[in-house]
Amino acid sequence: MVGRDQVEREPSGGNEKSSWWRRKDWFGYALGGIMGLIITVAATWYQMTTSQKEATAAEFERARSIRQSVIAIVEEDVLSGSRRLDPDLINRLVDQRRRDQFVTLSIPVRDVVEQAEFNVLSSRYLSTDRKEQIKPVFVRFFTELASRSYVALPDTTPVAQQWNILAKQIQDGKSVEALATLRQLQEEQATALEVLREYTRRPSFTDSLFEFFRKPTNALAFFGLYMVFTGLLIAWRRSHRYRISGLRKPPRF
Repeated sequence: MVGRDQVEREPSGGNEKSSWWRRKDWFGYALGGIMGLIITVAATWYQMTTSQKEATAAEFERARSIRQSVIAIVEEDVLSGSRRLDPDLINRLVDQRRRDQFVTLSIPVRDVVEQAEFNVLSSRYLSTDRKEQIKPVFVRFFTELASRSYVALPDTTPVAQQWNILAKQIQDGKSVEALATLRQLQEEQATALEVLREYTRRPSFTDSLFEFFRKPTNALAFFGLYMVFTGLLIAWRRSHRYRISGLRKPPRF
């Protein structure tokens, strides 16, 4: 009997051991899956961050190259004897190069001409007399640019801040930012018009009734008054029938 009991107990112990190892294996699988997921997410985040930084640095270099090329054009124009720099022409050159190079960074015209002025007036290959001849060209350019300055709207004007920002961006040649501000103004105007239509639209009786019952307190008050009115009406009808029939007591229902 002892031998038989031992034989019967051994399989039971083996099952418990295999069940324990099975649970351990599942725990290992789950832990490995979670760690693999964490590593995958971390690697993806690092790759995306690195790619974004590289794309930003590449765009910055393209914008720098565009700026230098337009500065060279301005310098050549001034040194060739031009008596006037056209802000609109310079702005078109900048925008054209930005579209070709897929650059969204702003390159203000003022910054381009200021750098060109610095390069020309600090050049060692130009005589002092030649620099004095070139100075009026830059003076006239900045005078003309200042004459185009926008008179800021007062704060009492609706959305004055957005209009002033838009004018400043246009003046500085920031066409991308100006278009974004213009779109924002258009969206705000559309929202204001929609709100105005809602206020000016005359509600129908159904709309007014629906709006009244949207509030729970109004609905409860209405049904409470309805029950009180119904009770008073029933009591009045019973009293009225009592008086007509001449009964001493109201009839029972």
